[in-house]
Amino acid sequence: MSIIKQISLSKVDPNPYRMLGDYPYSEEKLSVLVRSIKDVGLWEGVIGREKDGRVQIAFGHHRIEAAKRAGLSEVNVVIRDLSDDDMLRFMGRENGEDYRTDFLVLLETWEAACKNFTSREVKVTHPIEIAKFLGWTRARTNTDKPQMNRSAEAANSAFNLIEGGYLQRSDLEDLTVNEAREICTRAQTNMKRLDAMGKQGNRPAAEIEKSKKQVAKAVKATAKQSREGQVAQRDLRSTLDVNTYRLAKEAKVKEPLFAQFGNQLADRISAMLNDDVNAGKLENIIDALDVIENEQDHAVVTSIKANLKGLSERSMRWRSKMSKEKVVELKAIEGGADV
Repeated sequence: MSIIKQISLSKVDPNPYRMLGDYPYSEEKLSVLVRSIKDVGLWEGVIGREKDGRVQIAFGHHRIEAAKRAGLSEVNVVIRDLSDDDMLRFMGRENGEDYRTDFLVLLETWEAACKNFTSREVKVTHPIEIAKFLGWTRARTNTDKPQMNRSAEAANSAFNLIEGGYLQRSDLEDLTVNEAREICTRAQTNMKRLDAMGKQGNRPAAEIEKSKKQVAKAVKATAKQSREGQVAQRDLRSTLDVNTYRLAKEAKVKEPLFAQFGNQLADRISAMLNDDVNAGKLENIIDALDVIENEQDHAVVTSIKANLKGLSERSMRWRSKMSKEKVVELKAIEGGADV
C-alpha cells in the first residue's frame, strides 16, 4: 500500500546504500533541477519508507538536494513498506533505466549491491546473480538463461579493477556506459591473459603485476582520450591495446606484454585474411566478374583493386621494416657492424 505524505526536508535521509562520500552529487544536474523547481515546482514521484520517525528515500536524491537548494522546506514523498532489498532494487532499476549515460551512477549501484551480498550469511558473489537482482540482464539467444547487459558488464569490470587497486572511480568520470564497457572489459580480459601467461611460463608474480599496472595506466590514458573526443567508441579496445604497449615500452616493461599485444594483432591479421566477412564478399565479387558489363560496375571493381593494391603495399612496407629490425637485432647480438 502506498500513501503520499508531506515531509519536512530536515527529516529526509538518503537510501542507506547511497554512498555520497564516494559518489557525490552532480553539480551540473543539480543546477538544472534547481532552475526547474523554481520554474514549475517539484514533481511528485520520490518513493521512500518510514524508519525511526524519519523517511529514507529509495531514489530521487538529486531532486531532494535540489529542493533544499531551491529553498523548499517540505516535499511530497510516496511512502511504501520497503525492505532493504527493495531499497537496493529501486536504486538499481532507476539508475539502470533513467541515467544510462552516467556511468558512475551505475557503478555506485553495482558496488552497493556487491557489498550488500558479500556481507550476508549466504554470500552471493557471482556477477550474473547480482545482475539478475538489479534487473540488469538480457535474454540469451536460443536459451532461457539470462546474461548480463551492457550496464552490468561495464560496472562489473570497473568494480573489479577498482577493488584490485588498479583504478580509482574518478578515472572513469564522464564516460558513457558503452565507453566504460569497451575500456574496462578489455582491460580485465588483458589482465586475465597476463595471469594465464604467467602461470604457463612460470613467470614471477611481481613481473605479472608490473605488467598489469601498465594495463591500468593505459585504461586511464584511453579514458582521457575518449572524454576529449580523440577516439571513436569502436576503436577504444584497440586504442587500449596500443596505449598499453606504448606505456610499457616507455617504462621498459617488455615481458610478457609484448607477447600478449603481438599475439592479439597476429590473430586479427589471420582472421582478416582467412575468415572475415570482407574476404567472403571479395570471393563473391570475383565469382561475378564474368557477368559485369556496365561502366559503373567496372569502376567499382577498379576501386576495389586499387584499395587492395594499397593494402598490399602497406603490408610489404611493414614486412620490410620488421625484417630490417630483425637484421639489426641479429647483428647486435653477433657484435657485427651497424646497419
